[in-house]
Amino acid sequence: MATFKKPRKETGRAVPDPNDAVAMAKAERARKALLDLWVDTPRQRAILNNLRSYMRVCSNRRPGAPINGRRLSQFSQAGKSAIVERLIAEVAAEEVAGGREPNPFRIIHLTIDKRITIKMLYQDILNRLGDDFEDVTGHVGVRLTPEQKKAIKGSSSENIVVKQQRIAEWVRKLGVELIVVDEIQRLVTKAKAERIDDTDAASFLTPDAEEVSSRLQTFLDKGIAPIAFIGDETSEEFFNLNRQFRPRLEKPLKLTPLNSGRESDRRHFADFCNGYDAELQKLNIVPIKTCLSEHDVLAALITASGGHIGRAARIIEMALPAALERGAATLERYDLSNAVRDFAIGNDWVDHDPFSRRPVEPKISLADLSDDTDAD
Repeated sequence: MATFKKPRKETGRAVPDPNDAVAMAKAERARKALLDLWVDTPRQRAILNNLRSYMRVCSNRRPGAPINGRRLSQFSQAGKSAIVERLIAEVAAEEVAGGREPNPFRIIHLTIDKRITIKMLYQDILNRLGDDFEDVTGHVGVRLTPEQKKAIKGSSSENIVVKQQRIAEWVRKLGVELIVVDEIQRLVTKAKAERIDDTDAASFLTPDAEEVSSRLQTFLDKGIAPIAFIGDETSEEFFNLNRQFRPRLEKPLKLTPLNSGRESDRRHFADFCNGYDAELQKLNIVPIKTCLSEHDVLAALITASGGHIGRAARIIEMALPAALERGAATLERYDLSNAVRDFAIGNDWVDHDPFSRRPVEPKISLADLSDDTDAD
């Protein structure tokens, strides 16, 4: 069985010292900073631009006119949800730059639970529209009284239609421009063993999931709010099961992985890693360059991430604080190797550690064997 040799640490200790308060503080600061760190890439920017265009077009629609939805399906941790959070951040930053108070309700980001009912979904939306208003004067120029906040949130015993009407009212009043429904694949309750018979959705959706799907379609049919649906690679099943729903959704957005065998993709990946390294130094998270621009590191990281920018970022997010925590001067191959072994392999992103190498075995020639035989 092949054995692989891990990269050696260049600085710092092999493991963290729990008494090193300085190193711990650096690692903690890095973890906080990495939560909001963003490096633009062409494929992510294309999706951001598409969603911004979708929001602009829908904002000019006639009230109550039907809306087409958007959908994005890609592998887990590929960077889909990060795109939504980036969109929210950019919209808010533009409002601040224009001298306006950011409207926290322009984009609502919801996550589907496995056992969600339509009542739970509607209540979640109403709560999201109401919870952030406590003691804050919103862009609509009103301070909500306790009675008004109760009206937004509604009662758990209310009729579904009433809840939908309340959502439609507050979407309009609060300036909601996009609702993002994440993890949509959770509405599919059975694994895909064979080709799905999309005429028999009940075989794969519970009655609650079917109603949620139907009501989400109603949101688009009645023009209540623009919706973008996001899910992992299995979410295609959800869309395939909804033959009446699919026509409401335009061409799927794609966040395809970079191909390590294509020169242009390798260049894009290198640009991302170099940009990430530059941001780390700009934010003073590390005092010197990391190893992210080294050719062997780029090759190993694109392999470990499968070419998914989001996964590459997650590996770095795991490795960098660990490097600082053990007292290293910067991110090293040693830490990336540990992150792959401890995190990426366990999540089935890769089946080996590409940062480690197999020792070169000495070659034995037939002449050497003959000499040994003759000597015997």
